[in-house]
Amino acid sequence: MVRDINKDSLSPTKKSEKNWKWFEVSNIWANDIQSLFGYTLVASLFISYQVTGWTAFSALIVAGLIVTFLVNISGKAGVDYGIPYPVLARSSMGIHGAKLSAIIRAVVAVFWFGVQTYFASTALHLLIIALTGIELKTTVLGLDIVGWFSFFIVWILQMVIFSKGMNWVSKFLNFAAPFVYLIMIGLLIVLWSESKGELFSAANNIFSNKSSTFDSEINGFLQL
Repeated sequence: MVRDINKDSLSPTKKSEKNWKWFEVSNIWANDIQSLFGYTLVASLFISYQVTGWTAFSALIVAGLIVTFLVNISGKAGVDYGIPYPVLARSSMGIHGAKLSAIIRAVVAVFWFGVQTYFASTALHLLIIALTGIELKTTVLGLDIVGWFSFFIVWILQMVIFSKGMNWVSKFLNFAAPFVYLIMIGLLIVLWSESKGELFSAANNIFSNKSSTFDSEINGFLQL
């Protein structure tokens, strides 16, 4: 639901202003849930806890469903009645109390923006290295000159996108989000080919501990 940025941001969104359809909503879900950061985090925990592939995959699915459920609850008032979150927070916490939730949301947003920028720039960094063959040993704060270049390029690109307003962000998501699934399908085909048809067994056992037990799998699932 995109509103005119010149209007009072606390006023309800009218039915005529609700111009997001299932395609826009699904793209938002794809961007929030099917994220590079989320998959990388799961992969790192997958390795750290040495669980089987199916345990890691199950944890990923459950986590996605939990996030989707909570997001739907927090957004229900907006979807049904056009009420923005700050107004919803004021109804239970008061005008001043709602500032706490606003600060928490802002901190999370800053963290998420930084994380997404870093992971997206890492992908660009690896692409540049793969295409040019450049290998730099000198780093500053863990990044070489190509890494910092990639980071600032992605940072500036995101700022340009956000500066255009939510209507432009929606259009960009409609264009970019479907590529997430196309790339996932492409990677799956490549992995299946490289594993010679044994992808499921390989993914299930590649990082698992041979001495793992049911309790260790449950503990790893909960940690994931």
